[in-house]
Amino acid sequence: MTFGDFLYYTGFHVEYTAVRVGRGLAALAHGAARALLTLLAVVLRPAVRAADSFKAALTHPRQLAGYAVPLLAAGVLAWFVCTALARPFVLRVEVGGQVVGYVTDEQAFDAARADVQARLTGVVGWDVQPAYTLVMADADTRPMTERETADAILRAAGGEITEGTAVYLDGALRFVTDEGDHLRQFLYAVRAPWQTDGVQTDFVHALRLVDGIYPAAAITPYRDLTAALRADDLLQVKAVRYETVTQELPFETQTIEDAGLDFGKTETVQAGQNGSELVTSEITTVAGEVVSTRVVDVQLVQASVPEVIRRGTRLKSGMIGRLGTGSFLWPVPGYSGISRWASLPYGHRGVDITAPYGTPIYAADAGTVIAAQWHNHPTMSWGYYVEIDHGNGYKTLYAHMSSFVVQAGQTVEKGQLIGYVGATGAATGPHCHFEMYYNNALISARNVFPDM
Repeated sequence: MTFGDFLYYTGFHVEYTAVRVGRGLAALAHGAARALLTLLAVVLRPAVRAADSFKAALTHPRQLAGYAVPLLAAGVLAWFVCTALARPFVLRVEVGGQVVGYVTDEQAFDAARADVQARLTGVVGWDVQPAYTLVMADADTRPMTERETADAILRAAGGEITEGTAVYLDGALRFVTDEGDHLRQFLYAVRAPWQTDGVQTDFVHALRLVDGIYPAAAITPYRDLTAALRADDLLQVKAVRYETVTQELPFETQTIEDAGLDFGKTETVQAGQNGSELVTSEITTVAGEVVSTRVVDVQLVQASVPEVIRRGTRLKSGMIGRLGTGSFLWPVPGYSGISRWASLPYGHRGVDITAPYGTPIYAADAGTVIAAQWHNHPTMSWGYYVEIDHGNGYKTLYAHMSSFVVQAGQTVEKGQLIGYVGATGAATGPHCHFEMYYNNALISARNVFPDM
């Protein structure tokens, strides 16, 4: 087959395929249109017949009357339904057959009835059974609030009532007094000593006063009421104030390993600088004693600038990097007292091993000493410390030494003496601060020494 024959053969089959597909789609569209026309004919046939009948009836008055009566009835029914739906339904509240008012729904009725029962707590001789009926509201119907409904129910109950002020404590009605103004003055005087500029005061027990209609028998004498509030210690004042202080943000130290710098040497590329932030705390006191402090806002004033240090990794002539075994020795043998473990990733960085001043500290594994010096940091200094690179991804650091007996660039064996326990730097007592790293990331020594 020549190349020309190949092109002819290919073109022929492409054209043949396209013609077949086109014919198939045309047949599908034709079938769908025919089905749609058939469906419309079935649906519209009754309507066409009805229209023809109505057209014929227009020429015969008797037949037209037969259509007019059903149409008029349908119109009247539609008007009635629309009018009824436009008028809302309400609940008519009754007590002993007497109408006392209207509420919007059953939920409002239940709330009003519960309010009445709360006001009658401890009162003898009252039996109030309100009921409701669903009615259609007219233009003059005004639904009452739950409290208005409760007042109206009590007025209609027939017992002796009076205007008073209820005292709700933690959501429960505890007392009713007929000297609400005096009570409000009394409560203001209780809060006044703690009410200063910028301080929000309230009672520990949620206290709410509600004026309304109450049974006369529920009234508690004013002196008895205030005495009960004091005796049950229900008037503890809670004061909330806000305090904003400036806090320092210590800078972090970033170490960059540099193969162009001799092993054990370090150079400061960028000096660290502490930042600052404004911290706003919500301080809550009860009777003048602080019970809680909560940070509610933090605003950055100045970001800290990290300290950047280059650390050399280039071995000097004749220096041999010591490779660790990957198995670690407890750095302070014989002393297992732990004051605190690491809290990673943002808390304490290592484990603090308590031991007497001058206790020997040993290398946890073989490696090369990459730092043996004083740690310069304004607030979190390690004091005298030693850091060992074990050459297998692991590094260990031993801090707060009283002194060290190795130097940077020196190779050490597992269990070799490197220094002594002390309390130099930011330390409150003699201990060895021990940190572990894998691939320059902090790891917890608890995972390596699970039995300690």
